[in-house]
Amino acid sequence: MDFFFKPQGVAVIGATPNPFKGGNAILKNLIAGFRGGIYPINPRYEEIEGLPCFPTVEEAPDPVDLAIVFVPGPQVPDAVGACAQRRIPGVIIESGGFAETGDDGGRRQASLVAMARQTGIRLWGPNCMGLVDVVNGHVFSFLDPRAFPSLIPGRVSLVVQSGMLSAGFLVDIMTHGVMGISKVCSVGNKIDVDECDLLPWLLEDPDTDVIGLYLESLLNGRRFLDICRNAAKPIVVLKGGRSPKGAQAAMSHTASLAGDNRIIQGAFAQAGIVEASDFKELTDLCRTLSLFPAHRKEHPGRIAVLTYSGGAGIVSADFIAAHGLETAELSESTKEEIGRLFPEWMPVNNPVDLWPAMERHAAAEVDVINQSLAATCADPQVDAVFIHAFVGSFRIRLDLEEVARQSRETGKPVFIWLLGRRDDAFQFQNEARELGIPVFSELGRAVACMAAALNKR
Repeated sequence: MDFFFKPQGVAVIGATPNPFKGGNAILKNLIAGFRGGIYPINPRYEEIEGLPCFPTVEEAPDPVDLAIVFVPGPQVPDAVGACAQRRIPGVIIESGGFAETGDDGGRRQASLVAMARQTGIRLWGPNCMGLVDVVNGHVFSFLDPRAFPSLIPGRVSLVVQSGMLSAGFLVDIMTHGVMGISKVCSVGNKIDVDECDLLPWLLEDPDTDVIGLYLESLLNGRRFLDICRNAAKPIVVLKGGRSPKGAQAAMSHTASLAGDNRIIQGAFAQAGIVEASDFKELTDLCRTLSLFPAHRKEHPGRIAVLTYSGGAGIVSADFIAAHGLETAELSESTKEEIGRLFPEWMPVNNPVDLWPAMERHAAAEVDVINQSLAATCADPQVDAVFIHAFVGSFRIRLDLEEVARQSRETGKPVFIWLLGRRDDAFQFQNEARELGIPVFSELGRAVACMAAALNKR
């Protein structure tokens, strides 16, 4: 797979100077970040975007070890045949118009499969968005070039069997500041290169700590499960086509046959795969596991909840129980230390309702939340701490740098559920991301990710 991720030279078959077409976007994205040879291929032009343009791929100079094809579907087999003749080892086919469109497209797709088997050329796609490597600045895709300067490098890689979904992931992640990304691999119809080819490469990738996958089918289920079972990195999967209607939609989307969901769920659990139920949960689980990769070990999963709302504490306790975790029994020394902050009439329980203590110390420089955090992090009967935070109130103060320090020094993961004013919440989330603290807008999602980090799902 190295020639897909680390090519020396890339030919763009279907390059064009028209700024409204994908062949131009691919070229601009390459120019912006790729440091190898870039060779536009189009017989109608001598130059595109300041680069010499070649009439055929055979006439492009060496080295060319990757071609990106973006021409109409009927022209793709000839383009791939020219790449095979040139002995280019890898081709990313971003064009649509194959098995997902009907019989004619199915025949075109079958001809590509036969070509791959006969020549040994590796084909990625078709009907996909290609590859985006944020860490190395490689955007082998026709996505809008204006979007990529705001991409945040991170430790999560995604393999997505959908083109626009992978684009949606990137735009959502970029604009919300939720997490950083290492690589996004959009594989489309996966007529040749599939998850079983990409997973081993990503598992060895030093820039990837967690791998998330959206799959509509498993072409080689046994090999996939073997790879996941022996993986040293967490793997999160969202499986599409779990219902009869969903499976029917998958067939028209990427020509994928979905299997029996109950069997797949059992096999995933046995292979140690963390299963997601929707797209947001997929990214939330991935970013959480990238922050706490060493915590997936067997222990009770005892959680201390620090809240400003008794109701939110109750609902959190319900979610904690539902996800196989425990609301921690705080030690007497912890209760005594937190109790010094409380009014005399109030006992310390878990969930810890800090609001009366905040009211008591509103006029004083007493950091109620972080002092309580220090006590619970130091408690040997606590495995992780769940803080309820609010932005926009002077009484609910949270020093994120101190939270990160306490978590790091005690080895206890800290999770935050956040409410508050939109702009303040966005700034808070960005600061927390930089410090390695996961923040969530939903209680249930926060606890689900907590359970994954503590190996309870």
